[in-house]
Formats: sequence, structure tokens, C-alpha cells
Amino acid sequence: MKNSQTSVSAYSIDDETETELEVIGRFMTRLKVKNLPRNYQLFHEALYGQDRSLAEEIEALGPLPSQGGLDEIGLKHRLVSHCGLVARKSESDAAEMLREVAEQLAKGLLKKQHFAREIDTAPHAHAALDSLNASLSNLMLYETELTERLKNCASLPKPSRNTGA
Repeated sequence: MKNSQTSVSAYSIDDETETELEVIGRFMTRLKVKNLPRNYQLFHEALYGQDRSLAEEIEALGPLPSQGGLDEIGLKHRLVSHCGLVARKSESDAAEMLREVAEQLAKGLLKKQHFAREIDTAPHAHAALDSLNASLSNLMLYETELTERLKNCASLPKPSRNTGA
């Protein structure tokens, strides 16, 4: 346990000097930030880290920063404690996409069932479709026959004209 205490930059308690953890905790309390481990890391980096822009970004959030805003900053700066948020966000996005696909499939299925019911309830729908299909088949046969006749007429030899008669 002593090793973990020495890893937190602790100044002599006897001299009533605050540890980094106490400074971070006091600062977070003043801003009414939740005491989450990822927030401690964020504020540690802001107060004691090398990147001063992180502190400026937190300051820009105002006197009562939202957790979402803090998490955005942590993600932007790729803090280790915020990596779990990326996985949760990905899972959430995937679940939302699956919900949307499921809704679309359900709507499509309802439309298909509605159409099938309408076809079944129409008294002469099947007969009308069969008649239409037969008419189209006949039309195709007539068109093919007409095309053949036209080709035959075009290839007939032209009658010779006697101009001397």
C-alpha cells in the first residue's frame, strides 16, 4: 500500500501541504464535477500534465461543466480512462442501427402482408392476372410473326419492269 501512496505525488502531510489528489478533489468539488475515476485523470492531466490546452478546454466549459463536455475533452486527448467510453458509444451506435433496420424490416413485412391480403381478397385478381399474362404472350407471338413477315417481304425479288411493251 505504501507504493501506491508514493505514486501519488504526495508532499509532506506534516507540513500541511496538499497532495495532488487532494488538490484535484478540491478543484472538482468546487466545479461540482462527479468523482469518477476518468474525471480524476482528466483533471490530473489538466492541472499537472504537459498539455496546457486541456486545462483551457475545461475552463471553457464554464463553472458547472457537463459530464458530456468533460468526456469529449478526455476522448479528444485520448486519455486512457476514456477508452471504455468509445466501446460503449460503438455498442450504442450499433444497437441503434440494428433497431432502425429491424423497424424497416417490420414495415416492409407489414406492407407485403397487406398486399398479399388485398390480392387474396380481390375476387377476380388471379383470373385478371392470368388473362393479362396470356394477352401479353399472344401479343409477343403476333409481334414476332409480323416481324418475320416484314423481313420476308423485304427480301422478295423486285418484279422486273418491261419499258418496251
